[in-house]
Amino acid sequence: MVESWHLRDVTARTSHTPDADEISAVHIHMREVIQLHAGTPQRIRSWQRIAAAACFLFISSIGGYFFVHQQQKPQLVKNQVHDILPGTDKATLTLANGKRVLLTKAFSGTVAQQGSMQVKLHSGLISYLATNDNATSTGPIYNTLTTARKEQFPLVLSDGTKVWLNSVSSITYPVIFTGKERVVKITGEAYFEVAHNKDHPFKVTVDGQTVEDIGTAFNINAYNDEPVIRTTLVTGSVKVTEHEQSVLLNPGYAASTRRNSHVINVSAADIEEAIAWKNGETLFNDEDLPTIMRQVSRWYDVDVTYEGQLPPWHFAGGISRKSKLSSLLKILELNNIHFTVTGNKITVHP
Repeated sequence: MVESWHLRDVTARTSHTPDADEISAVHIHMREVIQLHAGTPQRIRSWQRIAAAACFLFISSIGGYFFVHQQQKPQLVKNQVHDILPGTDKATLTLANGKRVLLTKAFSGTVAQQGSMQVKLHSGLISYLATNDNATSTGPIYNTLTTARKEQFPLVLSDGTKVWLNSVSSITYPVIFTGKERVVKITGEAYFEVAHNKDHPFKVTVDGQTVEDIGTAFNINAYNDEPVIRTTLVTGSVKVTEHEQSVLLNPGYAASTRRNSHVINVSAADIEEAIAWKNGETLFNDEDLPTIMRQVSRWYDVDVTYEGQLPPWHFAGGISRKSKLSSLLKILELNNIHFTVTGNKITVHP
Protein backbone atom coordinates (compact mmCIF):
# COMPACT_ATOMS: atom_id res chain seq x y z
CA MET A 1 0.00 0.00 0.00
CA VAL A 2 2.79 2.42 0.89
CA GLU A 3 4.60 1.68 -2.35
CA SER A 4 1.57 2.18 -4.58
CA TRP A 5 0.54 5.35 -2.71
CA HIS A 6 4.03 6.80 -3.19
CA LEU A 7 4.12 6.09 -6.91
CA ARG A 8 0.67 7.60 -7.42
CA ASP A 9 1.87 10.72 -5.61
CA VAL A 10 4.90 11.00 -7.89
CA THR A 11 2.86 10.89 -11.08
CA ALA A 12 0.06 13.05 -9.71
CA ARG A 13 2.32 15.92 -8.65
CA THR A 14 4.72 15.97 -11.58
CA SER A 15 4.41 15.48 -15.31
CA HIS A 16 7.27 13.00 -15.13
CA THR A 17 6.73 9.23 -14.97
CA PRO A 18 9.44 7.50 -12.88
CA ASP A 19 11.63 5.13 -14.86
CA ALA A 20 12.90 1.72 -13.68
CA ASP A 21 16.09 3.09 -12.13
CA GLU A 22 14.23 5.73 -10.11
CA ILE A 23 11.61 3.25 -8.89
CA SER A 24 14.38 0.83 -7.91
CA ALA A 25 16.11 3.54 -5.86
CA VAL A 26 12.88 4.21 -4.00
CA HIS A 27 12.26 0.49 -3.40
CA ILE A 28 15.73 -0.02 -1.93
CA HIS A 29 15.32 2.77 0.60
CA MET A 30 11.76 1.70 1.45
CA ARG A 31 13.04 -1.75 2.33
CA GLU A 32 15.76 -0.24 4.53
CA VAL A 33 13.35 1.89 6.54
CA ILE A 34 10.56 -0.68 6.74
CA GLN A 35 13.12 -3.14 8.15
CA LEU A 36 14.24 -0.45 10.56
CA HIS A 37 10.71 -0.18 11.99
CA ALA A 38 9.97 -3.92 11.92
CA GLY A 39 8.94 -5.20 15.33
CA THR A 40 8.08 -1.74 16.66
CA PRO A 41 4.73 -0.91 15.04
CA GLN A 42 3.59 1.11 18.03
CA ARG A 43 6.06 3.83 17.07
CA ILE A 44 4.49 4.37 13.65
CA ARG A 45 1.74 6.91 14.11
CA SER A 46 -0.06 6.37 10.77
CA TRP A 47 0.38 4.90 7.29
CA GLN A 48 1.19 8.38 6.04
CA ARG A 49 4.02 8.49 8.60
CA ILE A 50 5.34 5.17 7.27
CA ALA A 51 5.33 6.56 3.76
CA ALA A 52 7.19 9.71 4.82
CA ALA A 53 9.77 7.75 6.82
CA ALA A 54 10.25 5.25 4.01
CA CYS A 55 10.93 7.94 1.42
CA PHE A 56 13.57 10.46 2.38
CA LEU A 57 12.90 12.20 -0.92
CA PHE A 58 9.69 13.67 0.48
CA ILE A 59 10.37 17.32 1.15
CA SER A 60 8.20 20.29 1.89
CA SER A 61 8.91 23.81 0.74
CA ILE A 62 8.19 26.89 2.77
CA GLY A 63 4.95 27.17 0.80
CA GLY A 64 3.79 23.96 2.45
CA TYR A 65 3.32 21.73 -0.60
CA PHE A 66 5.09 18.40 -1.09
CA PHE A 67 7.61 18.05 -3.87
CA VAL A 68 8.64 14.51 -4.67
CA HIS A 69 10.96 14.38 -7.64
CA GLN A 70 12.83 16.52 -10.14
CA GLN A 71 12.59 15.54 -13.79
CA GLN A 72 16.24 14.61 -14.14
CA LYS A 73 17.73 11.33 -13.02
CA PRO A 74 19.72 11.33 -9.77
CA GLN A 75 23.46 11.28 -10.27
CA LEU A 76 26.02 9.44 -8.22
CA VAL A 77 27.88 11.32 -5.51
CA LYS A 78 30.90 12.88 -7.19
CA ASN A 79 34.51 12.01 -6.38
CA GLN A 80 33.60 9.35 -3.83
CA VAL A 81 36.51 6.93 -4.15
CA HIS A 82 35.70 5.07 -0.93
CA ASP A 83 32.56 5.07 1.13
CA ILE A 84 32.49 6.61 4.60
CA LEU A 85 31.38 4.30 7.38
CA PRO A 86 29.09 5.45 10.20
CA GLY A 87 30.17 6.01 13.77
CA THR A 88 30.45 3.35 16.46
CA ASP A 89 30.52 2.85 20.24
CA LYS A 90 33.78 4.48 21.27
CA ALA A 91 34.83 7.11 23.83
CA THR A 92 37.67 8.43 25.96
CA LEU A 93 37.51 8.27 29.76
CA THR A 94 39.59 10.85 31.62
CA LEU A 95 40.39 9.71 35.17
CA ALA A 96 40.88 11.90 38.23
CA ASN A 97 44.67 11.94 37.75
CA GLY A 98 44.35 13.09 34.14
CA LYS A 99 45.07 9.71 32.60
CA ARG A 100 43.03 8.98 29.47
CA VAL A 101 41.66 5.56 28.64
CA LEU A 102 40.27 4.69 25.20
CA LEU A 103 37.04 2.69 25.48
CA THR A 104 35.65 0.42 22.77
CA LYS A 105 33.00 -2.28 22.61
CA ALA A 106 35.71 -4.92 22.20
CA PHE A 107 37.25 -4.33 25.65
CA SER A 108 35.80 -6.04 28.71
CA GLY A 109 37.05 -5.94 32.30
CA THR A 110 38.31 -3.50 34.92
CA VAL A 111 39.29 -0.11 33.52
CA ALA A 112 40.56 1.59 36.70
CA GLN A 113 40.19 1.99 40.44
CA GLN A 114 38.89 5.42 41.44
CA GLY A 115 38.83 5.78 45.22
CA SER A 116 36.42 3.17 46.55
CA MET A 117 34.84 2.69 43.12
CA GLN A 118 35.92 0.23 40.47
CA VAL A 119 35.39 1.32 36.88
CA LYS A 120 34.17 -1.64 34.81
CA LEU A 121 33.51 -2.09 31.11
CA HIS A 122 31.30 -4.97 30.08
CA SER A 123 29.35 -5.57 26.86
CA GLY A 124 30.15 -2.04 25.69
CA LEU A 125 28.78 -0.41 28.86
CA ILE A 126 30.85 1.47 31.42
CA SER A 127 29.73 1.32 35.07
CA TYR A 128 30.94 2.07 38.60
CA LEU A 129 30.88 -0.56 41.34
CA ALA A 130 31.74 -0.12 45.01
CA THR A 131 34.57 -2.26 46.38
CA ASN A 132 35.43 -3.30 49.92
CA ASP A 133 38.52 -1.11 49.89
CA ASN A 134 38.64 1.57 52.58
CA ALA A 135 40.08 4.09 50.17
CA THR A 136 39.83 7.69 51.30
CA SER A 137 40.15 10.96 49.43
CA THR A 138 40.26 14.61 50.35
CA GLY A 139 37.20 15.42 48.23
CA PRO A 140 34.98 14.23 45.37
CA ILE A 141 36.70 12.30 42.58
CA TYR A 142 35.56 13.28 39.11
CA ASN A 143 35.74 11.43 35.80
CA THR A 144 34.91 12.76 32.34
CA LEU A 145 33.60 10.67 29.46
CA THR A 146 34.15 12.27 26.04
CA THR A 147 33.14 11.34 22.52
CA ALA A 148 34.63 12.71 19.32
CA ARG A 149 32.98 12.84 15.92
CA LYS A 150 31.88 9.37 14.80
CA GLU A 151 31.59 8.15 18.42
CA GLN A 152 28.87 7.44 21.00
CA PHE A 153 28.89 5.57 24.30
CA PRO A 154 26.60 4.41 27.14
CA LEU A 155 27.33 4.86 30.84
CA VAL A 156 25.84 3.83 34.18
CA LEU A 157 26.63 6.22 37.04
CA SER A 158 27.25 5.00 40.60
CA ASP A 159 23.64 5.78 41.61
CA GLY A 160 22.25 3.61 38.80
CA THR A 161 21.39 6.49 36.46
CA LYS A 162 21.83 5.48 32.81
CA VAL A 163 23.36 7.91 30.32
CA TRP A 164 23.77 7.67 26.55
CA LEU A 165 26.35 10.09 25.16
CA ASN A 166 26.04 11.18 21.53
CA SER A 167 28.89 12.26 19.23
CA VAL A 168 31.03 15.31 20.05
CA SER A 169 29.78 15.34 23.64
CA SER A 170 31.05 14.98 27.19
CA ILE A 171 29.82 14.35 30.72
CA THR A 172 31.73 15.16 33.90
CA TYR A 173 30.53 13.44 37.07
CA PRO A 174 31.70 12.28 40.52
CA VAL A 175 32.54 8.58 40.69
CA ILE A 176 30.35 8.44 43.79
CA PHE A 177 27.66 10.94 44.74
CA THR A 178 28.00 12.51 48.18
CA GLY A 179 26.08 15.37 49.70
CA LYS A 180 22.52 16.48 49.17
CA GLU A 181 22.53 16.89 45.36
CA ARG A 182 23.76 14.71 42.51
CA VAL A 183 25.19 17.10 39.91
CA VAL A 184 26.74 16.30 36.52
CA LYS A 185 27.85 18.58 33.70
CA ILE A 186 27.50 17.90 29.98
CA THR A 187 28.36 19.35 26.60
CA GLY A 188 26.81 18.28 23.30
CA GLU A 189 23.96 15.79 23.59
CA ALA A 190 23.01 13.15 26.15
CA TYR A 191 19.98 11.05 27.04
CA PHE A 192 19.28 10.29 30.71
CA GLU A 193 17.25 7.68 32.54
CA VAL A 194 17.60 8.92 36.11
CA ALA A 195 17.49 6.72 39.21
CA HIS A 196 15.11 8.91 41.18
CA ASN A 197 15.86 9.82 44.79
CA LYS A 198 13.73 12.65 46.18
CA ASP A 199 16.20 13.21 49.04
CA HIS A 200 19.09 13.65 46.61
CA PRO A 201 17.86 15.45 43.48
CA PHE A 202 19.69 14.82 40.21
CA LYS A 203 20.77 17.89 38.25
CA VAL A 204 22.41 18.40 34.88
CA THR A 205 24.21 21.67 34.13
CA VAL A 206 24.83 22.76 30.55
CA ASP A 207 25.80 26.18 29.20
CA GLY A 208 24.43 28.11 32.17
CA GLN A 209 21.22 26.08 32.27
CA THR A 210 20.16 23.53 34.92
CA VAL A 211 17.84 20.58 34.35
CA GLU A 212 16.55 18.99 37.54
CA ASP A 213 15.09 15.50 37.53
CA ILE A 214 11.82 14.66 39.20
CA GLY A 215 11.74 10.93 38.31
CA THR A 216 12.61 11.18 34.67
CA ALA A 217 13.86 10.10 31.24
CA PHE A 218 14.93 13.06 29.10
CA ASN A 219 17.21 14.19 26.29
CA ILE A 220 19.36 17.32 26.23
CA ASN A 221 20.71 18.71 22.95
CA ALA A 222 23.15 21.55 23.58
CA TYR A 223 25.66 21.47 20.73
CA ASN A 224 27.53 24.72 20.29
CA ASP A 225 26.72 24.78 16.57
CA GLU A 226 22.97 24.42 17.14
CA PRO A 227 20.90 27.61 17.53
CA VAL A 228 19.01 26.41 20.62
CA ILE A 229 19.51 24.34 23.76
CA ARG A 230 16.64 21.85 23.86
CA THR A 231 15.52 19.54 26.68
CA THR A 232 12.92 16.96 25.63
CA LEU A 233 11.01 15.10 28.33
CA VAL A 234 10.10 11.46 27.66
CA THR A 235 8.71 10.37 31.04
CA GLY A 236 8.35 11.84 34.50
CA SER A 237 9.02 15.52 35.07
CA VAL A 238 11.92 17.96 34.95
CA LYS A 239 12.46 21.53 35.99
CA VAL A 240 14.51 23.60 33.56
CA THR A 241 16.13 26.76 34.92
CA GLU A 242 17.81 29.52 32.91
CA HIS A 243 18.97 32.48 34.99
CA GLU A 244 15.86 33.54 36.95
CA GLN A 245 13.30 31.70 34.80
CA SER A 246 12.13 28.14 35.56
CA VAL A 247 9.62 25.90 33.79
CA LEU A 248 8.24 22.49 34.72
CA LEU A 249 7.96 20.11 31.77
CA ASN A 250 5.37 17.40 31.23
CA PRO A 251 6.08 14.30 29.11
CA GLY A 252 5.95 14.99 25.39
CA TYR A 253 7.11 18.59 25.71
CA ALA A 254 10.43 20.34 25.16
CA ALA A 255 12.04 23.43 26.65
CA SER A 256 14.06 25.43 24.11
CA THR A 257 16.33 28.39 24.73
CA ARG A 258 18.01 30.36 21.96
CA ARG A 259 21.66 31.14 22.54
CA ASN A 260 22.14 34.23 24.75
CA SER A 261 18.39 34.89 24.98
CA HIS A 262 17.84 33.42 28.49
CA VAL A 263 14.17 32.92 27.58
CA ILE A 264 12.74 29.39 27.88
CA ASN A 265 10.04 28.42 25.37
CA VAL A 266 7.91 25.31 25.92
CA SER A 267 6.33 23.43 23.00
CA ALA A 268 5.08 19.99 22.05
CA ALA A 269 7.97 17.71 21.12
CA ASP A 270 8.55 14.93 18.61
CA ILE A 271 9.99 12.41 21.07
CA GLU A 272 10.69 9.85 18.38
CA GLU A 273 12.89 12.31 16.51
CA ALA A 274 14.57 13.67 19.65
CA ILE A 275 15.84 10.29 20.88
CA ALA A 276 16.20 8.55 17.50
CA TRP A 277 20.00 8.73 17.74
CA LYS A 278 19.91 6.78 21.01
CA ASN A 279 17.76 4.11 19.32
CA GLY A 280 20.12 3.73 16.36
CA GLU A 281 18.24 5.90 13.88
CA THR A 282 18.59 9.22 12.12
CA LEU A 283 15.15 10.83 11.83
CA PHE A 284 14.09 14.24 10.55
CA ASN A 285 10.71 15.89 10.80
CA ASP A 286 10.50 19.12 8.80
CA GLU A 287 14.24 19.89 9.08
CA ASP A 288 16.27 22.01 6.68
CA LEU A 289 19.40 20.75 4.93
CA PRO A 290 21.97 22.54 7.18
CA THR A 291 20.39 20.92 10.25
CA ILE A 292 20.65 17.50 8.61
CA MET A 293 24.25 18.08 7.52
CA ARG A 294 25.32 19.11 11.03
CA GLN A 295 24.23 15.68 12.24
CA VAL A 296 25.96 14.08 9.26
CA SER A 297 29.18 15.93 10.16
CA ARG A 298 29.14 14.66 13.74
CA TRP A 299 28.20 11.05 13.01
CA TYR A 300 30.35 10.45 9.90
CA ASP A 301 33.30 12.69 10.89
CA VAL A 302 33.13 14.90 7.81
CA ASP A 303 33.48 18.64 7.17
CA VAL A 304 30.64 20.22 5.22
CA THR A 305 30.78 23.33 3.02
CA TYR A 306 28.17 24.89 0.71
CA GLU A 307 28.36 26.35 -2.78
CA GLY A 308 25.57 28.30 -4.46
CA GLN A 309 22.12 29.03 -3.11
CA LEU A 310 20.32 25.99 -1.79
CA PRO A 311 16.54 25.67 -2.06
CA PRO A 312 14.65 26.32 1.21
CA TRP A 313 13.27 22.78 1.37
CA HIS A 314 12.50 20.93 4.58
CA PHE A 315 12.90 17.16 4.82
CA ALA A 316 11.05 14.38 6.63
CA GLY A 317 12.24 10.79 6.77
CA GLY A 318 14.75 8.46 8.31
CA ILE A 319 17.60 6.01 7.89
CA SER A 320 19.51 3.66 10.16
CA ARG A 321 22.62 5.10 11.83
CA LYS A 322 24.39 1.95 10.67
CA SER A 323 24.02 3.06 7.04
CA LYS A 324 27.05 4.20 5.09
CA LEU A 325 27.27 7.86 4.16
CA SER A 326 26.63 7.19 0.48
CA SER A 327 23.20 5.70 1.27
CA LEU A 328 22.06 8.95 2.86
CA LEU A 329 23.59 11.23 0.25
CA LYS A 330 22.15 9.30 -2.69
CA ILE A 331 18.66 9.58 -1.24
CA LEU A 332 19.06 13.33 -0.74
CA GLU A 333 20.31 13.62 -4.32
CA LEU A 334 16.94 12.35 -5.55
CA ASN A 335 15.78 15.88 -4.68
CA ASN A 336 18.24 17.56 -7.07
CA ILE A 337 20.73 18.40 -4.30
CA HIS A 338 24.25 17.31 -5.12
CA PHE A 339 27.35 16.44 -3.14
CA THR A 340 31.04 16.30 -3.94
CA VAL A 341 32.95 14.08 -1.51
CA THR A 342 36.73 14.40 -1.29
CA GLY A 343 38.28 12.49 1.59
CA ASN A 344 36.35 13.59 4.67
CA LYS A 345 35.09 16.81 3.05
CA ILE A 346 31.62 17.23 1.55
CA THR A 347 30.64 20.13 -0.69
CA VAL A 348 26.89 20.66 -1.05
CA HIS A 349 25.58 22.43 -4.15
CA PRO A 350 22.27 22.70 -6.05
